[in-house]
Amino acid sequence: MVNDRGAAAQDSPGACVLIADNDRGVGGLLAEVLATVGITNEHVLDGVDARARLAAVGFRVLVCDLDMPGVPGLEVLEGLAGAERPPAVVVVSGYVDSEMEERLARWPFVRAVLRKPFDLIEFATLVRSLLGAQSLESGR
Repeated sequence: MVNDRGAAAQDSPGACVLIADNDRGVGGLLAEVLATVGITNEHVLDGVDARARLAAVGFRVLVCDLDMPGVPGLEVLEGLAGAERPPAVVVVSGYVDSEMEERLARWPFVRAVLRKPFDLIEFATLVRSLLGAQSLESGR
């Protein structure tokens, strides 16, 4: 469940996916799609809250829009670059040019870039596969 600030951690402390998207409709839809397939998640509305939640909770996957108020998504990702075990990242954006794609490709934790609009079934399948891959990696 997401409140106005997007903070759902009190309601679902086991959330494994963080969705950072300032568009309530898009973020809410992505959260609902993931919940429908049994993936616990939390939705925040800006980069400030995304940074705070990432620091507080060990999310396994981050779904991040690039265009957000406060702290843009790109700055959120730059903050993950030095992390020992950053979450797998799925970037979702309405516009990504080739220069941005090259920049995102430099970070091994960015696993996919989806241009809005995208197929919700493919999105859910991608997130599920990233969660499965991380489970295998942590078992080594």
